[in-house]
Amino acid sequence: MASKASAAGKYKIRFGAGIISPSSELHMQTALYEFVRIAEEKSGGEIEFQVIDSGQSCGEASCGDRVMSGVIDMGNASPQNLGTVMPYSVAMDFPFLYKDRTSYLNFLYSPDSNAIYRDVLRNTYDIEPLWGAGEMRDVFLGKKYSDKPAITSMADFANAKIRITNSIMIANTMKTMGANAIPLAWSETLEGLNSGVVDGAETWAGAASGYGMASVLAHSVPLQFCVGYELFFMSRKTFTGLPTNMQEVILEAAYETMQIAFDGVLMAQNKYVGNGPNPEATSNFSKEGVKIASLTDAQLEEFKDAADVNKNADLWAPVHKRFDAVSGVDTYGQLSELAAKYNKTTKHEPQRWWV
Repeated sequence: MASKASAAGKYKIRFGAGIISPSSELHMQTALYEFVRIAEEKSGGEIEFQVIDSGQSCGEASCGDRVMSGVIDMGNASPQNLGTVMPYSVAMDFPFLYKDRTSYLNFLYSPDSNAIYRDVLRNTYDIEPLWGAGEMRDVFLGKKYSDKPAITSMADFANAKIRITNSIMIANTMKTMGANAIPLAWSETLEGLNSGVVDGAETWAGAASGYGMASVLAHSVPLQFCVGYELFFMSRKTFTGLPTNMQEVILEAAYETMQIAFDGVLMAQNKYVGNGPNPEATSNFSKEGVKIASLTDAQLEEFKDAADVNKNADLWAPVHKRFDAVSGVDTYGQLSELAAKYNKTTKHEPQRWWV
């Protein structure tokens, strides 16, 4: 649904909400519509958004380019898809860097995220990173695996053709796990799974469910190997062009939105998706009979050990070099240190990152 900007708002912002729609939002819970409401209310009506969603303004692979070029003022995409135009956006994607969504979202909330991530995106790509909402990336296997028990080892899907986002980070990770990484556009993934062009796909559960993939899936392998979320961002030109008090409105609205999204994802996992701790019988995965493996620590360790960045030094050396050239520091070293800190947290701990 695309809302029309009226003459009321003093500051009008064109928000290209990518492929997200009210129906997919039930499953993904990005809280983008809540952000618009909160920001407009906090501004006393001075800020007004024109929300252009459902792929009418941009897609996952083009929203970043359109924000940077000034076609739209604000957009969103997964960092993995942003990577084609903002290569550093995937810096958080080293395999098994974060233990769960709580740890990486706590990092994104924190002032610690500025120097090594947010500031780099600001200074390199002229965007203002706002909030993130999502889960962790897993591997999903298609109907070819229907007659197999829950998948718990790399041998179970050795040499499988796994659709990946066009990301060197995920390509490297799948390679270390013995899978064949097949870059495939998000818009082509459902058909690829349905036709057998690919045997499976990597993404996060809310995205798979929100875009109709449950019907062509047989297994969910909850590896949680990498962050899986939508990043929302604004053009720095648009953001800095706002008065200071309106900039504060945007940041406060993003802060509140990230909290709403965090709680919303857990609700959706149980009610709509089916990968939560208490999935409802009417949830997507439950209705479609998607098998969700329960990996032991030892089974998960097999994947972690195979994907270990330090044990695959030659594979990751070009990535280290590329990131370090942008950030000016040991990117992986600093991110690993901070991830270790936030992996110790067990609760959702919001902080105002800009204060």
